[in-house]
Amino acid sequence: MSMLIHELVRRHALSPSQAQRLWQCASQPPANWPVLLQRALMLIAALLLGAGLIFWVAAHWPAQSRSFKLNLLQVAVFLPGALALFLPRARKVLLLLALLALGGLLAFVGQTYQTGADAWQLFAAWAVLGFVWVLLARSDGLWAVWLLIAGTGLALWSGDALLNPLAELFRRSPHPVALLACWLPIWLWPWLLPYLPGCAVDEARLSQVLAALMALAAWTGEGLWGVFGSQALDLYAAACALVFLALLLAWRRRALAVLALALLSANSLFLAGCGRLFFSIEGSDPFTALYGMAFLIATSIGLSVRWLHRLQKAAR
Repeated sequence: MSMLIHELVRRHALSPSQAQRLWQCASQPPANWPVLLQRALMLIAALLLGAGLIFWVAAHWPAQSRSFKLNLLQVAVFLPGALALFLPRARKVLLLLALLALGGLLAFVGQTYQTGADAWQLFAAWAVLGFVWVLLARSDGLWAVWLLIAGTGLALWSGDALLNPLAELFRRSPHPVALLACWLPIWLWPWLLPYLPGCAVDEARLSQVLAALMALAAWTGEGLWGVFGSQALDLYAAACALVFLALLLAWRRRALAVLALALLSANSLFLAGCGRLFFSIEGSDPFTALYGMAFLIATSIGLSVRWLHRLQKAAR
């Protein structure tokens, strides 16, 4: 262990104070490690129970009656919500379990009684009904789960490239640019969480990364389709503008994980536009265009990685 620490100090040119903190982290566990371990185990238990309920609904076992399944799912939603009122230390975990059980209940109702609702309506109802629980929990993890639910509903409703980039080449919405704007609330919501009065979350890093991943995937997919599919320059320009806004916000907040995702999207759109331009010029040599694209790809990715590395070193 000591040789490894000495090697890390030498390789990264750490100062004496940084080396001392590294020794402390390596030799002493966190003072509150029992609390952290208990919370982690409770979180894993809630996730396993919630996933088990959802898989149980998906199994659709005929040996169990409809009323039994419905009553069991209702208890699974009501009991954790009620216990959360009296157990504040386990409130976040219990509300997470209630939120997952609510999804199982809605899936069971839609599966059994054939309401005719689309899949996006299930996720929309799930997000609306669980919003109050997540708001009261003040947890970054619960907000990440809620954003995943809301983002999945939005993706199913819009039918964009987030879920199925190929099928939508043949069936598009009449207003694809407007669909890009629908992802703005998903992307902006985690950045607003620290400023919510009474229900603020100190740090929403997980929510920011997940929301950025979904929104940037949708914007990048739509932008690429605008370049190679419909040749819609307005769609490509709108996607580039939204990705640039995400890149600018992540850079100003020094959110390196979100910045890396935004740089990946920006590189994809930039290189796609350059490739479309190079290979669409009449009379151009394809090998020259190929070499030019190889140079652009290496330069763009290299500069992006170098910039990220400099920002990471400056943030230490």
